[in-house]
Amino acid sequence: MSWLLALLAAAAALPEASPDALDVQVTPEEVTLGEHLAVRVSVEHDARDVYSLGAFDPRPLAVPAGAPEPRSRREELKRGHARTVFELTLADYGSLQPRLPDLVLLVSGPEGARQVSVRGRPLKFRSLVQEEGGDSPEHSHHGPKPPADVLVRSWLWAFILGGLALVAAALLMLRYLRARRRLASAAPQPEIYPDELALQRLQSLRADAPWARGEGRAAIFALSEIVRAYLGARLEFNALDLTSAEYLAELRRRRLIGLDLAGLIEEVHWEDLVKFARLAPTAEECLRAIEGAESVVHHTRPLRAVPGKAA
Repeated sequence: MSWLLALLAAAAALPEASPDALDVQVTPEEVTLGEHLAVRVSVEHDARDVYSLGAFDPRPLAVPAGAPEPRSRREELKRGHARTVFELTLADYGSLQPRLPDLVLLVSGPEGARQVSVRGRPLKFRSLVQEEGGDSPEHSHHGPKPPADVLVRSWLWAFILGGLALVAAALLMLRYLRARRRLASAAPQPEIYPDELALQRLQSLRADAPWARGEGRAAIFALSEIVRAYLGARLEFNALDLTSAEYLAELRRRRLIGLDLAGLIEEVHWEDLVKFARLAPTAEECLRAIEGAESVVHHTRPLRAVPGKAA
């Protein structure tokens, strides 16, 4: 204990500081043997000062084994003020006259090292032994009461029935979704003819305008694929997998009515220059090529009866 007394003596030599406010709270105020006490010290002070808890002698109380170390936290207030709160845990293990020990708060700041002495005070002691022989039943301690029967409402069947209802609802919803899926898959899909599909793809290519992004060659690649796919579907041959020479030879052999074969041959040769000789087409050339492709589709598409009208 010599080091503790030395620290207390050193702290006593410091001048006293004058905080704005000081509050000490002990919970509970009425103590029984072995009961833990929560001590809270709150001090409001100049924000330039730093407060810390100095060494103290807890007797006749004690620091319980396993209790947390004393804690402190600082809160910044308005107009250059602050609040520092200290919390510590003590216990009464053998005294019939418990007393909150004297505490010392150490202060450092612009005015130098100082201290705040927090005087202890006596606490009320509650004797369970005296209460055991108390005259009035409400103040007498009679030990633990015998167990009593307690009726507990059981919700087991309610949970079981609710669970079964949820399972049934889930099964019905699953059957409904499966039936809708089967109906959707069985519904006939509207047929899209090759000429209509080609015109739709050409319109999308015109709206996308890849040549405006410097991708004119990519536009011609897509245009060539659209026309080949249409003519291959129209004449029933795989035009996409043929070379240009094989593709034109098939068109000569099959003779599609309305097809300007000479103009198409010239267009295919120009497309080959773009695709293989890396010729960069202009925006006007790309638009002209799309118009030519649309003309090929319009002049070679089959005649179909319009629904609702006599042939």
